[in-house]
Amino acid sequence: MKKSYIILLGIIFIPVLLVVLNDNGVNSSIEDNLEFQPKLSQYRLFQGKMADLTPIEEAELLTISSTLFTDYAEKQRFVVLPKGKKMVARGNALLDFPDGTILAKTFFYPKNLGEGRKLILETRLLIKNKSQWNAATYKWNDSQDEAYLLTAGTTVPVTFWDEKGNSRKTAYKIPSRVDCIACHRQGNRVFPIGPKLRNLNIEVKREAKSVNQLAYLRQRGRLEITSFLGIGRMPDYRTPLEPLERRARAYLDINCAHCHSPGGIGGITQLDLRYETPMNETGILLKQGKIAGRISISGELHMPKIGTTVPHDEGIRLILDYIRQLDDKK
Repeated sequence: MKKSYIILLGIIFIPVLLVVLNDNGVNSSIEDNLEFQPKLSQYRLFQGKMADLTPIEEAELLTISSTLFTDYAEKQRFVVLPKGKKMVARGNALLDFPDGTILAKTFFYPKNLGEGRKLILETRLLIKNKSQWNAATYKWNDSQDEAYLLTAGTTVPVTFWDEKGNSRKTAYKIPSRVDCIACHRQGNRVFPIGPKLRNLNIEVKREAKSVNQLAYLRQRGRLEITSFLGIGRMPDYRTPLEPLERRARAYLDINCAHCHSPGGIGGITQLDLRYETPMNETGILLKQGKIAGRISISGELHMPKIGTTVPHDEGIRLILDYIRQLDDKK
């Protein structure tokens, strides 16, 4: 009963302001300072057949512990650094990337239902030029041998299997550049979201061995880091062995904090959902009903606002369990 009451309150008292939220007091237009190529292949990021998604030898795969949910699509992330340049560790925060860096994230379903093969949907690029990040999205064609620059968002009808093996359908949304900027902006600048030091501090498989990712990147000459002491580790919210609060906070961080943090477009909501923010400064206790309501409903008022058309059943359950735990502690 308490759970339903909290969700109802969250839906009824959603501020109209959030629906028309535009720019948190900053200029809504952030112009690129470079021109993107019309075809993804022109960047020569993959070797062999593009559909095999085999990065060039100069690229380094990046695996993060807690990942953004995007309609159950899987993602391949890698970075290409300018020759002789390194990423630099700055505390537990976002890595410092040199000018000329390309961050590539490709979204795909391992098997498109009925076809038995990988279905690649989009590749998003962040390119750093003259200290500014520039964002673009490329839509893969039906023959899966090329991807083309999008100037506006689009949808792709998809039938896929979710994590439980259930068949699901959706009109998968590929975001526009404006959508990308909305999530990646902090004030009047654009930044990557996922590659924070604590989110990369995990064990990964590289060259058939299990290694710490940060140590591996340093050994490969890709990362400058003075010490591993004091580096935090973001929990994987999908791991049930982690405490509920840590898993929920990790989920809110990667899925919501890019907007709901100082400088984000949702900063005026008095929610700061970054993992490192002390609980008494997050606003979660004050706004738990609204969080439960927004994450549970469908349509225009659903949160996260961009990037999801299919309910994330496991994520919704995680957050509602967390909200219920907070309520029970009162």
